[in-house]
Amino acid sequence: MTDIWLVRHGEAAAGFGEETDPGLSVLGRQQAEHAAALLAEQEQVGGEASLLSSPKLRAIQTGEPFATAIGAQLQIDARFIELPSPSALAVRQDWIMQVLRSQWSELPGAVQAWRQDIVAAIDAMNRPTVVFTHFLVINAVAARISGEDTVMQCVPANGSVHHLRIDAGRWHWMTRGEMLQSVVN
Repeated sequence: MTDIWLVRHGEAAAGFGEETDPGLSVLGRQQAEHAAALLAEQEQVGGEASLLSSPKLRAIQTGEPFATAIGAQLQIDARFIELPSPSALAVRQDWIMQVLRSQWSELPGAVQAWRQDIVAAIDAMNRPTVVFTHFLVINAVAARISGEDTVMQCVPANGSVHHLRIDAGRWHWMTRGEMLQSVVN
């Protein structure tokens, strides 16, 4: 049995279509502190947990308060980066809106490989792990659990903490974090 916590990054200082790697806004930093407090309440996390983060600045900055609080090292893991997307800022916002209305099976091969990497990484975890990550990573996990092909499975709030348990190869949610009607940032 393996417990995993997926934490959506705090609010970014710039939107998806404005900057490719923004840090956290002031509110995002508060959300990161709140996520750290929620994680500290989880007795299973403890000092033995692995702490992984997407290489994106907003995910790293979300993980830093918890890593500091427990005196642990935050490890960068590119498998938990946000969905591969166009680099041209002018097309990113329209592109992501189209993706959110899609089915996973309709998306390009790079997205399929990204999703498979997430599933394989989680399947290989054998100790408590906290992953600081992104909206669509959490949706990819939710789709794996539900068995449904719809991309948008849920709308996790910035700074939300989602507890996943894997037991004998079966994935299930223990608790779901806060959900909001939110923009992807």
